[in-house]
Amino acid sequence: MSQQDVVAVLSERLLIAAYKGQVDNVVQLINKGAKVAVTKHGRTPLHLAAYKGHLPVVQILLKANCDVDLQDDGDQTALHRAAVVGNTDIISALIREGCALDRQDKDGNTALHEASWHGFSQSAKLLVKAGANVLARNKAGNTPLHLACQNSHSESVRVLLLGGSRADIKNNAGDTCLHVAARYNHLPIIRLLLSAFCSVHEKNQAGDTAIHVAAALNHKKVVKLLLEAGADATVVNNTGQTPLEVAREHNNPEVALLLTKAPQISRFNRGRSLRKKRERLKEERRAQSVPRDEVVPSKGSASAADDTHSSDQAPQGRGDLKEDPQLPLSELRGRKSKKKKPREKVPQM
Repeated sequence: MSQQDVVAVLSERLLIAAYKGQVDNVVQLINKGAKVAVTKHGRTPLHLAAYKGHLPVVQILLKANCDVDLQDDGDQTALHRAAVVGNTDIISALIREGCALDRQDKDGNTALHEASWHGFSQSAKLLVKAGANVLARNKAGNTPLHLACQNSHSESVRVLLLGGSRADIKNNAGDTCLHVAARYNHLPIIRLLLSAFCSVHEKNQAGDTAIHVAAALNHKKVVKLLLEAGADATVVNNTGQTPLEVAREHNNPEVALLLTKAPQISRFNRGRSLRKKRERLKEERRAQSVPRDEVVPSKGSASAADDTHSSDQAPQGRGDLKEDPQLPLSELRGRKSKKKKPREKVPQM
């Protein structure tokens, strides 16, 4: 057997050992001169160990100068493979080694796309903190936030929004994240997006707003939530249809009935927001106002310093006297010392 054949056999064994997580075998094979071989899918031992979660093997391969950014037949790196399964320890090890964070696979997905799609929020947080591009688009124009919204991964959505992702970015079909959440009837995601001040008026390439999409798919609760958020029920799409007409066309009578009440819902919510605003203003005025007795102190009133209990003064108990503070201290003492005279006993005859 030639030396080249021996190396090929050792390299094949290295693939198996890395896949199974056999640390001692990996070390021995590397010391014997095993090279980096690939599977039929173009995956290296590092790809296999990262996917299977064998951290010690990954660390050995990295010390052996294995190419951390080598791509398989699908153009995925070891970081992609670790993100697919959400292994934060291996993701951290690869990041420390200086791997490329935004390398795209054949579909244009980065490791952050993979973590967001599968809902691994801790992996997404690690990647965002390391500097991964939260606005990267795949070949369909979707950002990681689009994918997290599609699969209703609330925590990943929060991580991406806090990391700087924008909810109103459109994919190749013109859909924002709100369109996606409305299409898949994900109410918690819609609430998150609305709390991040996303627009409810954006149109996709068909001219549909999110409320058009929800009306067509009979998502009554989504329609109600969007109306309460200020969505325009009179806007028309490219075919000249309002959400009400779309609901009727798709035979969704409950949604159609709700949309006929859209002006009432809008007026109610405007009134409610105005009431909340008035109450907030009143509270702010109360907090900023100065009491009258502090502005124009009366002659007999105590000073502001006397009204405020210091830390050295004991708080008043339940049994303390509740006398008029404007009376002199001598009168208070006099009042306290006054006692009713006991009646004299009349001697019995």
